[in-house]
Amino acid sequence: MLVATKATQGARRSDYADCVEGELVWMLDACPESRRKPDGKCPCGRSFRGLSSDRGTTTALVTDLPDLTRIDYENALAASFDARGWCLCCYMRTVSEFVDELISFAEFWPVGTVIERRVDLI
Repeated sequence: MLVATKATQGARRSDYADCVEGELVWMLDACPESRRKPDGKCPCGRSFRGLSSDRGTTTALVTDLPDLTRIDYENALAASFDARGWCLCCYMRTVSEFVDELISFAEFWPVGTVIERRVDLI
């Protein structure tokens, strides 16, 4: 799983960590402005969003949460979307597809790895 972390913050001038430390995070699709200028005004191409806080961070920690089931993960993400008033047409993938993507990102690195995002590059 990916969770918010303040570890390695400050490596870039554009770093920030407004999430709750340890909360599950996900990634918004980068908007055209963020794709052009990842360190510009819009942070969506360089950040992760907290499922609970709906705040951002530029660093995420790969962790193992053995008590969190896939269904729990999907429910948490769906609840986060619902809390923001998003309908199914507001995002390009299903909740299940988002969770697949997040799990596959996390599985790529060992537990304890801090990752950053640069648009489509992790």
